[in-house]
Amino acid sequence: MKYLKFLLIILLVPFIVLAEECDLSKITITAMELSGREGEADEVDVPTFQDRNISLNLKLYEVGDSISYNMTIKNDSEEDYMLDEDAFKTDSEYIEYSLRTNDNSNVVKAGSTKELTLVVTYKKEVDDDLLTNNKFDASNNLKLSMNTSEKEQELDVITTDNIKESVDPVEEANPSTGAASLTILVIVLVIMLIVLLTIMQKKKYNKYLILILSMSLIPVVYAVCKVDVEVESTIEIEKNQKLFDTVVGLSHGDNACVTKYEGEVTDEVGKTVEATNVYFDKCVDKRNVIFGGFCWQIIRTTESGGTKIIYNGEPEDGKCESTRGKHKGIAGQDASDQALNSEYLYGDSFEYDISNNEYHLIDTEAATWSESTYQSLLGKFTCKNMTGICTTMYNVNSINSDMKAKTTVYKIGDTNYAQIGESSFNPNGKSIAMAGYMFNKVNNYLGTGSPDSAPDNGTLKGNDVSYSNGVYTLLPSAGESQLSTLLNATNHYTCNNTTGSCTKVRYYFSRNYYIELEGGKNVQDLLYELLYADDVNKYNSSIKGVIDSWYAQNLSEFTNQFEDVVYCNDRNITSIAGWNPNGGDYSSRAQFKGYNMTPSLVCQNDTDQFSISNSKAKLTYPIALLRSEELANMNEAELLKTGRSWLSLSPISYGTSTVMRDVYSDGTIWPTGVSGVPASGVRPVVSLKSEVKLYSGTGSETDPWIVE
Repeated sequence: MKYLKFLLIILLVPFIVLAEECDLSKITITAMELSGREGEADEVDVPTFQDRNISLNLKLYEVGDSISYNMTIKNDSEEDYMLDEDAFKTDSEYIEYSLRTNDNSNVVKAGSTKELTLVVTYKKEVDDDLLTNNKFDASNNLKLSMNTSEKEQELDVITTDNIKESVDPVEEANPSTGAASLTILVIVLVIMLIVLLTIMQKKKYNKYLILILSMSLIPVVYAVCKVDVEVESTIEIEKNQKLFDTVVGLSHGDNACVTKYEGEVTDEVGKTVEATNVYFDKCVDKRNVIFGGFCWQIIRTTESGGTKIIYNGEPEDGKCESTRGKHKGIAGQDASDQALNSEYLYGDSFEYDISNNEYHLIDTEAATWSESTYQSLLGKFTCKNMTGICTTMYNVNSINSDMKAKTTVYKIGDTNYAQIGESSFNPNGKSIAMAGYMFNKVNNYLGTGSPDSAPDNGTLKGNDVSYSNGVYTLLPSAGESQLSTLLNATNHYTCNNTTGSCTKVRYYFSRNYYIELEGGKNVQDLLYELLYADDVNKYNSSIKGVIDSWYAQNLSEFTNQFEDVVYCNDRNITSIAGWNPNGGDYSSRAQFKGYNMTPSLVCQNDTDQFSISNSKAKLTYPIALLRSEELANMNEAELLKTGRSWLSLSPISYGTSTVMRDVYSDGTIWPTGVSGVPASGVRPVVSLKSEVKLYSGTGSETDPWIVE
């Protein structure tokens, strides 16, 4: 036993030597690169790293945002190092740091490298009262500890604080100081062993117990190398303001310029609800937005929390000033009749090449216009050639009495900054069906013609008709025993003969103009077929075709950021005038709901509620035009003027032509014919989803809100 103490000292010598030779500079970071991100997380600067120090500079916005980095640690020493399983603990409530290994092992083997993933996550929302200018600094200094023994954690438990401090050799990353400290500890332990062995010689009955106790210290002493990877993180949490919240916020205070709409609204598909979230933006200097590379102006919020915005041109130097010059766009020309009796290519849509002033048709088919084929060609575009490329393009809209196509003509040319171009709403003003953003059946009016066909030429007139075996028979007014020879408020039907029977019957809706009915239809049947039938929306109007093609070329990548809301083409007739056979005033125009421009946002007919999800009024893309009721809620010329007239979605009347609501160049609101001579501006409207964020700007023309 007397030699045992020397044997123990010899056994401890390697540990002393180990402590003196521990070189922590052999643990280094050799690579650091971005590996992924969630949400809006972003780097302010690319991370830097050197030896065992990492510097991060990040920006996070919403809970759940995270950013991750792959990093490689190289171990050039002769010892395996263990990663501390409790690495990167932080006192921050808001930011979480976590570490993942690629092999589910926390060992960095001697002479090898290890791939790690460092993840920084925004875990708890910062309270508003902690924000300064909508921002919060969540910076931290962290350490990832590694050591050469799994037993180091036991050391923290069974030693005193003083001993623990002496075993931690890497304060300020100084390996020589750490080795010296551990050497002193080992010497102290050796002395303790010698004393214990001396006791063992005097008290032999305790020798086994003391020997076991002494030997148990050996594995504790083995934890001689510890290294820290230091992470300095500068993290800014910025609370993104939603565009919707920003607009609504402007409705408060003494100088509020956003007004809340009171009443019902048909924003949601198939639903009319009491509005709680609808606000109209009247802030001249706080309504300009850049989205998708274009300028827009905010019109109003929607009940579902979205924001309706109207096109306002292309930005110049990041600004949306009203002094911007003209740019090239879709230039509408006067409507015309075209004989399309040769074989041409027809396209569903088009793209335009501004540099070459050319239109290129898309989804083409070859066809010849005829009585049997024309219906399949309505709403399509043609270059009147077989190449599908042209400098003058035609939108086929309807037919005239000579089987020619009524078309809107397009070229590429200079257009006002606030519009994508110019177009007529529809080139055929003769049919009341042309009040539609989409249409199906078209019925043109006819003139009185020669003197013998004039309304009061002695032929019989009736208040109603019956129909049997292909023949119409005029009926007298209620209480009357015979037909009249005079056209008046209650006698609109005539066979233009003295018998009162015919296979086609005329209906005079105006003093000198009539429509012709056949197949047993009366005037109410015809109106329903033209305006309200379930299949009324089949062919694109001229203006819809232009808007859809522009959207496909410029905005399709942003579709998931637009909400599906109702764009109302309200064709509800409120004053039927000469279309009423029972007292209709044929000297007046029929009036649609938009005639009086009421502020109500209810859209009565499901066939007028245009949206992506409405099968009876289905949009190709989530884009359309404003309606007159939205203009009524704005009703401020300063907000609406662009220096060029532009069309709304609302019909207002029909006499011998269809009339739409139009905003003139000075911002005043007036009627204009659907054929639009000259053509009016096209300013499409989209509705941004509620979660769309505002990143910068003040909303002015010179500093627009930037939203994504």
